[in-house]
Amino acid sequence: MLGVAADGVRGRYAKGVERKREILAVAYERLRETGASGASLRAIGESIGVSHGMLTHYFGSREGLLVEVIREHDRVNDERMPDSVSLVQRMRLSAEFNVQFPGMVSLFTEMLAKSVEAGDGPARSFFTARFARARVELAAELGGQLAALPEERRADAAMLVDLIMAASDGLQVRWLLEPSVDVAGTLGLLERLGRTG
Repeated sequence: MLGVAADGVRGRYAKGVERKREILAVAYERLRETGASGASLRAIGESIGVSHGMLTHYFGSREGLLVEVIREHDRVNDERMPDSVSLVQRMRLSAEFNVQFPGMVSLFTEMLAKSVEAGDGPARSFFTARFARARVELAAELGGQLAALPEERRADAAMLVDLIMAASDGLQVRWLLEPSVDVAGTLGLLERLGRTG
């Protein structure tokens, strides 16, 4: 009897996970083109053919849904990324990918701004972890190159990491305002300067 109940729970849970994945896929396809600026959770639900209540059930809030859409975009981007590229090259390739989807750049910017508001919502948790992970990965990658530098130059590593990350995000915001900005090209220049500096 317990085994049957457990199987039933697992079956419902698996269906719930699959339903959430389906909703997220539809939301991602829609929002990466349009963004979600000013749209309520109810309006987002209507635009993707899902009730407000179902979105609340699976994602908790508008912020929770939008963070999951960004996470999905990161996953899609990671899957298409070559294995043998440096992290700075990954940022450049990501920028090339991102500018195909103005809605995602807008959504990322909106949630990044939300992450610095008071409180401890999904955006703050997501971006805090995201930046910490990227900083560690980039510092480790640059560490090999910087180890060959004199001691006084190695102290610049942390600042270089922060500069690269700030450039990547800042250039994409500038691109939203001025589409002629060459985000990928500018990141490529920064990468070359980092190698020769």
